[in-house]
Amino acid sequence: MKKLCVIVFSTIISFPLAAQSDLIVQGQGDRLYLNHAVAAKENLYSIGRLYNISPREIAPFNGLTITSGLEIDQSLKIPLTAENFVQRKAVAAADEVFVPLYHVVAEKEGLFRIGQNANKVSADYLKEWNALSSENISVGQKLVVGFLKVKKSGSPLASTSNISKIGGAVPASFLGESVASAPVSAPVTTASANQPTANTPVTPANNTTNGSRPVASTTGNTSRNTADGAGFFKAVYQQQSQGSSSFRSESGSAAVFKSTSGWQDAKYYALMNNITPGTIVRITNPGNNRIIFAKVLGELPPGKENDGLLIRISNSAAAELRVSDKEPKFQAEVAYAKS
Repeated sequence: MKKLCVIVFSTIISFPLAAQSDLIVQGQGDRLYLNHAVAAKENLYSIGRLYNISPREIAPFNGLTITSGLEIDQSLKIPLTAENFVQRKAVAAADEVFVPLYHVVAEKEGLFRIGQNANKVSADYLKEWNALSSENISVGQKLVVGFLKVKKSGSPLASTSNISKIGGAVPASFLGESVASAPVSAPVTTASANQPTANTPVTPANNTTNGSRPVASTTGNTSRNTADGAGFFKAVYQQQSQGSSSFRSESGSAAVFKSTSGWQDAKYYALMNNITPGTIVRITNPGNNRIIFAKVLGELPPGKENDGLLIRISNSAAAELRVSDKEPKFQAEVAYAKS
């Protein structure tokens, strides 16, 4: 009988931690949360310690008051805020640790869409946190989309992680940048910086600024590590075309989003509906017949600014197509092999 009591007691004590072992992020945008199933003897204060957040934030998030009683198995939403949620470069305090939080990949989701839904975190961060060498992901795959910051002595979740430092592949200022409404721009490319500076007008390649810093060209060959300016993904497009029995070509309105990619390596990216993420598309500017090849990251974000659009392309791709930054939209011809 004593042995049975010990087993039952151990089960009750371990249940809250086991129940939250997946730590799947729910919600969208800046209103993210975790689901928590209330265990025996838990209250808002003990749950708050588990997730390093004040019960005064948990209560209103769930339509409760600070004095509300809880029932076993009651479902609570634990808000993820600046107080307990980290999505940028950070070093934990001596008494804290970072616990990975996850997203389960659904149908037709790409890294860009997942990042946008998870508080607009950069796809470059997602690749680094999940040790991804490309944008290829699978349905059902668990991806780290951020970290829960908890106290080592106050939360049992601390025992599930020894992460005390979070890296990041892009500047923290890039997080939260809206790609849906960004205008066309061609950043200055300097010898002393790996990342371009946004919103700098395109100027001829043989001009310089600040002495010796070359800038992107509006005329001539600006191939950036490619022979013809078409981009890094041209060979992949040819492989996809050869391996497909179906081909499609569409014409329509296009627009631009900001990206730090493509200015050095000619890796151009696009957002387009009804197409498998990872597909390479050939994009032609019918005004001058310039062509680039871009990888589709995911679907166009919902919103009025994307109504009627066929595609959005990265601003480095737009610069290669010689798209004017004075035009919010332009015409484009898009061709790709259907998978």
